[in-house]
Amino acid sequence: MNILGFETTDAIASVALYLDGAVVQKTLSGEKRHAESVLPAAEELLRENGLSTRDMDAFVADVGPGSFTGVRIGVCMANALGLAHNKPVIAVNSLEALAHRAGGFAPGTTVCALIDARNGNGYGAVYHGGECVAAPCACEIEPFTAALPNGCKTVGTAFGGELPAAADVVALAAGRDGQAQVSPLYLKPSQAERMKQL
Repeated sequence: MNILGFETTDAIASVALYLDGAVVQKTLSGEKRHAESVLPAAEELLRENGLSTRDMDAFVADVGPGSFTGVRIGVCMANALGLAHNKPVIAVNSLEALAHRAGGFAPGTTVCALIDARNGNGYGAVYHGGECVAAPCACEIEPFTAALPNGCKTVGTAFGGELPAAADVVALAAGRDGQAQVSPLYLKPSQAERMKQL
């Protein structure tokens, strides 16, 4: 199975290919906007591996949570390619991608993935052995972390750790069914929506 994946939810974007079990990733420099750089990076990665979007069996996007604009970019690209090639689109969220990177899908391992959303707020979830035991939510970082179980590993920008990566997104997507389109995972209103309500 061949899958092309997009990770655009944070400052550093990446794209990755899942090629029958092997994963290759290209990380962007962050010097250009995601909207300008992600699709060319994906095309370059495909060319380097002698492939094109027509050779993909599915497309996957990190649907968030994360930057509202970044999430929309990745979701729109995956949906557009799926529509153009009549192929399924798969959703992976950024918190499970982080937990996967930290070993949270290994038996007996508990991982808290927590993304810094500024001003003491975050997006968090907890995974144990690959099962989500605390669903993705918008939270206050301090009380959320205070309630974590003993021995819980931590990962994400709220802990000064890693960003989500496309390699984990495509690895998780490989075992999932797709759909015609995917939607962003927004856990709270955008700043523009909050201002509109004032």
